[in-house]
Amino acid sequence: MKNVELKKKFKNKYVIRVVAGAVTIAVIGTGAGVYTVHAQKAVQSQETESEADAEDEADTEAEDKAEQEEVKDKLSEVLSGEDTSAEEAGKEETVYVVANADGSANNVIVSDWLKNKEGSDSLKDASDLKDITNVKGDETFTQNGDEITWDAKGNDIYYQGTTDKELPVTEKITYYLDGQEMTPEEIAGKSGKVTIRFDYTNNEKTTQVVDGEEHEVYVPFTVMTGMILPEDYSNVEVTNGKVISDGSKKVVVGVAMPGLKDSLAIEDGDLEGEIEIPDYVEITADVENFSLDMTMSVIMNDLLGSANLDDAFDLSGLEDSIDTLSDSSKQLVDGSEDLAEGLETLQSSMKEFASGVNTLKNGVTSYTNGASEINNGAAALRNGINSMSQGVSSLTSALRTAMSESEKQAVAAQADAAVESAFAGGMSDAVAAQAAQQFSDTMTSDATVGMIYQGLRSSELYTSLYDAACAQQIQGIMAAMGVDQATAQAAFEANGGPAQVQAAVEGKLQTLASTVATGIAENGKSAMGANVADACKTAAKTAAESAAVSGAEGAKSQIAAQLQQSGLMEGVAQLQSGADQLAQGSSALVSNNSALVSGASALADATTQLTNGVDKLADGSDELMEGMAKFDAEGIQKLADAYNGDAKALLNKLTAVVNAGKDYQTFTKVSDGTTGTVKFILRTEAVKADEE
Repeated sequence: MKNVELKKKFKNKYVIRVVAGAVTIAVIGTGAGVYTVHAQKAVQSQETESEADAEDEADTEAEDKAEQEEVKDKLSEVLSGEDTSAEEAGKEETVYVVANADGSANNVIVSDWLKNKEGSDSLKDASDLKDITNVKGDETFTQNGDEITWDAKGNDIYYQGTTDKELPVTEKITYYLDGQEMTPEEIAGKSGKVTIRFDYTNNEKTTQVVDGEEHEVYVPFTVMTGMILPEDYSNVEVTNGKVISDGSKKVVVGVAMPGLKDSLAIEDGDLEGEIEIPDYVEITADVENFSLDMTMSVIMNDLLGSANLDDAFDLSGLEDSIDTLSDSSKQLVDGSEDLAEGLETLQSSMKEFASGVNTLKNGVTSYTNGASEINNGAAALRNGINSMSQGVSSLTSALRTAMSESEKQAVAAQADAAVESAFAGGMSDAVAAQAAQQFSDTMTSDATVGMIYQGLRSSELYTSLYDAACAQQIQGIMAAMGVDQATAQAAFEANGGPAQVQAAVEGKLQTLASTVATGIAENGKSAMGANVADACKTAAKTAAESAAVSGAEGAKSQIAAQLQQSGLMEGVAQLQSGADQLAQGSSALVSNNSALVSGASALADATTQLTNGVDKLADGSDELMEGMAKFDAEGIQKLADAYNGDAKALLNKLTAVVNAGKDYQTFTKVSDGTTGTVKFILRTEAVKADEE
């Protein structure tokens, strides 16, 4: 379990707050005052029985009290705050444990404070303590089993008693000198590298139900251990704690949470970085003539509840974000598949497009060849006119007679043959090429491309591309910054992301519109040119037949008249001029042949490059599709599975732990309808060498 969000929250809201002393709970507070004023009487009385000299007893008692007060003050500094749960409780219980130097309990005294908030005459309580004594008043009580009724007379009740119940948390202190374990008696007075290790055992387990699941967890006790080190201690180091020095003395304060790792099923290494869940405290130091005054440990059960972890670990927003991320990733996968399919279709169409370009190139070559033939024919015509005058005389007699039907048909057939020859000689290709070029120019004009772009801009394609691009940008921000979707969305919008995406998508649609227009022009112009050429040839035949017959008849009459007027040579001169103009026109026509051939070749080369580019784009879209599928399967979906698995399970266990802490309200008992709080204060005996 390596959940970054959970790790950050756990670190900020729990461990660091404990170590830094920012938890909102009073560890000592009123309870320590009760210990000083009341419970200490019983402890001191028992110690008095073991003292032989009353004067020595008084000195020792004063010294111990001063030391206890100093440790209490240091613990209060580390864990200062307001115990709101204690203020709301009707019964505050403090358990005082007098322990041996190895941490084993020797005597247990329990002090209880019953709060009479309503000023009632009587207070009901429940307790399994022995030797119950009112320590701050003269109020009496009656007892029926574990049920107790106090004659409170409107007052709060302070009482104490004893018990031999097992403590919920037990402490074990182990001493080492230069790595060798020793008993307190053995290590006293010796010098060397000393290690003092405090191990805590949580004995209080409970079953909690969260989201319909049972979780067996330990009550989340937190142990704070404090002690004053003698002046002979140097190079002091503390594991799971700190050294507080006022210049003259060193006070060690350590923190442990026994059983919490087991409750959360967390093992070493699960929480990365500096995050630790301490379950022991260890002090190492260089010591001369080892001795150790008493140590004091405060054990609390409601630290997790006081930290309000339910709010701190509310990941409902994160769950929604993960669901949205999962859905968006699937949409991106679908979009990449659609893109790949579209490019595959374009790739297939490019083959037909390239074939059309090659056909155009061949057509241009045929056209230029035909133009050259026309030019040659015009030159031959011009030369032939020079010999026309030779046949004038032979035509004179024929021109004087009207044309017969057979002559008309022959003239019309000749006209048809001439038109057919002209078109077969390259004119058809020329007309087709000119018509195809006009069609291509019209289709690729800015107006036509603009119409296609506007159609794409208002289609669902624009919306799909825009949404997919925005989602991809937001996911990139989330991955790079480690933030949730809402934060990434805000950053994306604040940096002008929507406008940038819109511009990019519109640019792509402009390119696509141009490509579509060019494809239509290239694929359709051949057919358009051929149709126009056929129509032109048919019209030319009709016009040529009529013109040939009419021209022949008119020519005969004109020639006859000219012959009559002896103006034959003038007519021949005019015909020669027309032949010259025809030759000049055909020469101008063939002058553009080289440019047409070069342009067709350049178009063919560009088409090859475009085809290669489309092939690469198609390959890239396939890689994109495969990458998106892998990212979705191995990244996004695994993230969602991880959240729905480890993270939620850990949060449920943590909730169970918090509930267990809230449910544990007393070491002894509490009456129905009354809430309670409890803390444990464990004081160990000093370790000192026997004085001779």
